[in-house]
Amino acid sequence: MSGIDTELTGIFLDETTQRLERMDEMLLAIESGQGDADAVNSLFRDAHTIKGAAGLFGLGDLRALAHAAEDVLARVRGGGTFPPGLAAPLLRATDAMRRLVAGAVGSAASGGPGGPAGPAGPAGPAGSAEPVAELVAELAACRDALVAAEPDPRRPAPGQAPATGERSGRRPGASPAIRVPAAKIDHLIDVTGEIIQRRHRVEHLIGEQTRLSPELDDAFSSGGRMLDDLMETAVGMRTLPLSVITTRLPRAVRDIARAAGKQVDFVVSGASTEIDRVILESLAEPLTHLLRNAVGHGIEPPAERQRVGKPPRGHVGLRAVARGSTVEIVVADDGRGVAPEVLRQASDEGSLAAVLTRPGYSTAAEVTELAGRGVGLDAVREYVIGLGGSLEVRSEPGRGMEVVLLLPLALALTEALLFERGPGVYGVPLTAVGEVLLVTKTLMLQGQAVLEVRGVSLPVADVAGLIGAAAPPLGDRSPAILLSVAGRRAVVTCDALIGTAEVVVKPLGLADAPGYLGAAILGDGRIALLIEPEGLTRESPRAAGPPRILVVEDSLTFRELERGILEAAGYPVVTAGDGRDALLAIGRDPRIALVITDLEMPDVDGIELTRTIRADPARASLPVVIVTSYGAEADRRRVIDAGADAYVPKRGFDQQVLLATVERLVGR
Repeated sequence: MSGIDTELTGIFLDETTQRLERMDEMLLAIESGQGDADAVNSLFRDAHTIKGAAGLFGLGDLRALAHAAEDVLARVRGGGTFPPGLAAPLLRATDAMRRLVAGAVGSAASGGPGGPAGPAGPAGPAGSAEPVAELVAELAACRDALVAAEPDPRRPAPGQAPATGERSGRRPGASPAIRVPAAKIDHLIDVTGEIIQRRHRVEHLIGEQTRLSPELDDAFSSGGRMLDDLMETAVGMRTLPLSVITTRLPRAVRDIARAAGKQVDFVVSGASTEIDRVILESLAEPLTHLLRNAVGHGIEPPAERQRVGKPPRGHVGLRAVARGSTVEIVVADDGRGVAPEVLRQASDEGSLAAVLTRPGYSTAAEVTELAGRGVGLDAVREYVIGLGGSLEVRSEPGRGMEVVLLLPLALALTEALLFERGPGVYGVPLTAVGEVLLVTKTLMLQGQAVLEVRGVSLPVADVAGLIGAAAPPLGDRSPAILLSVAGRRAVVTCDALIGTAEVVVKPLGLADAPGYLGAAILGDGRIALLIEPEGLTRESPRAAGPPRILVVEDSLTFRELERGILEAAGYPVVTAGDGRDALLAIGRDPRIALVITDLEMPDVDGIELTRTIRADPARASLPVVIVTSYGAEADRRRVIDAGADAYVPKRGFDQQVLLATVERLVGR
């Protein structure tokens, strides 16, 4: 690729990568019987274009492979049918083409022959790479087999439209895209951040010395708004949709499932959610690992799924949603979930994430290419924490698992809670802050200072001791921050709370400064060190836990609403989809202290569930709250007659009423 300028190389990389990803998408759709009418035409056009570009750049192997794929697709297009077994060799060919592009680009970037470092293909089974000559020969054999079948070139494929001209990928009226080097955008963000910091400094100095005239004050306010808009625009230029990396994931899941002998449907939602490019560039590997875990650990083989009443095809989902200054990414499956003994460990250690992310921990009984090597989730956690995010794991035996990543929308800006300790100023990401408190009295529990927060004993420590900073002793009334990270909660004390602020994060540039996310320059000129919140909770011993609550609700939406409300208030929650599952949960978990149930449910409803609990001498005193959309007086009497302790209407649902009812019944 010598003699080809860098910009043209980048265009080649982008276009070829997009075409290969589209070919993968089309081939997977055809293989599953869901290809549209123009799928073969699209595949042919993409292979033809890649062949031409490879010739321009002098990439002989890539051109030969694209040409071989083009020949096969030309025969399919003329013959009118797509043999079911043809998708697999073509997918292997797109894999090989992707490796050839990445290799050529990497070689050019390092000054060698060939050419740009591009994104690698999906992580398939080990040893999946094949020599180009063998793939070309295999495709040639496929072409010859199609020729031998003597297709009628005049007969179109069933449901397939005649070949059409190249379609434009641009929507009508859409603005043309402009390539801007990432370094220029990063520089724009840095300069804008510096201007904002200087402005804050000027505002601080002016505020200390004089009062501005209305005209000057208005000018400052207007300038501030424009600077905020500029920063938002600059950050927006560095964010990209998640689809940039998710287009390759269906292929990865398909290959992983085939290698494991499993059947899996994979669905991505929220792929248009945007996230910082720097994060996106490193996110593909953690997501691929989580998907590999979901298939390898979670999804059961078809026969096993059918034995337990599940459809033979498992479901794996990836969804993303923006939540203010953060992005929530969830990888979920409907597989076997974790074992009951793992949940018991999680109860002892404070959270399921704490158990499953221990270095070397594995739930697999056998080491395979897909599972059991004892590495992975801990690396995912370290990756997330290193970005100032958090990780949560939710699972029930037999019901699957969800791994939730909460990541910052942009690394350049962070919402932080700032505070003082001794001569220093510090901050923690707002995503890790539960609430702020005033500590007037602590207790000792097993040698650890604890603070009672609404009836729950939480470990409390001076932030200076946790980060090794020199500071005088705290007074009798110390401000404190309740932190919640990866299922662990702890309280840290300080001298004073400054407040929340959106700060421009600067790297420390110190390789030996673990535990810090970076630094920010404040308006008064002071530098605030941003602390990695997990380091403030990691070593805290587990304190006495709050009462466990069972939520019984057949509506997934309302079940998750109630769970979210209760967990945000500090209660550990288990869930059940109906009364029968609820009785099983009560029987196996003696720590359940309260049941919140819907009234109308299939199989065993809320009334029957309540009566069954009251008839059991061992659990007859277990408090029961019925939440229902029925509001008639007769329904209220049915609830009370069945033995329920309280009744909460769904209509005009008030979470404060629910929490007050829960606190009254469990003594918090």
